[in-house]
Amino acid sequence: MNPVILSVLVSNHFGVLTRVTNLFSRRGFNIKALTVGETENPTLSRITISTEGDQLTIDQIRKQLGKLEDVKRSIEIEEKRLVCRELLLLKTRCEDSCYAGLLEKITPFGARIIDLAENAAVIEMTGKTEAVNEFIAFMQPHGIMEMCRTGGAALELGGQVL
Repeated sequence: MNPVILSVLVSNHFGVLTRVTNLFSRRGFNIKALTVGETENPTLSRITISTEGDQLTIDQIRKQLGKLEDVKRSIEIEEKRLVCRELLLLKTRCEDSCYAGLLEKITPFGARIIDLAENAAVIEMTGKTEAVNEFIAFMQPHGIMEMCRTGGAALELGGQVL
């Protein structure tokens, strides 16, 4: 199965996300990750959906999306034309004395400490899905207390707009 990123432009009002996700559920399509946010136009939202399937399945998903009244446009973004980033917030055990060592370890990943408490640090990292996965694996032995990550937010490279 091929991983696919769909970018969907929808009306920005109550219930639209439910209708889109219900479409996936009714048809038995899996959503691996989902990110939603208002666009530069406050009447529109962009839904970035990470899913997988063969081309026939992806075409079927796009046709079904096109039938929804609130969907203005949807595209499949080819991997070579894609910029996609995730946000990770991770809380790990850390005493004040380990701050410098932790900072030294996480900096190569592009991560930064955004809060340091008595016995814990909250780290922020933004990157490609693979890089986020690597960072999580790297941090496992250090004691992850809690974490939260977004799905990918994606745009197509170049001057084309959705």
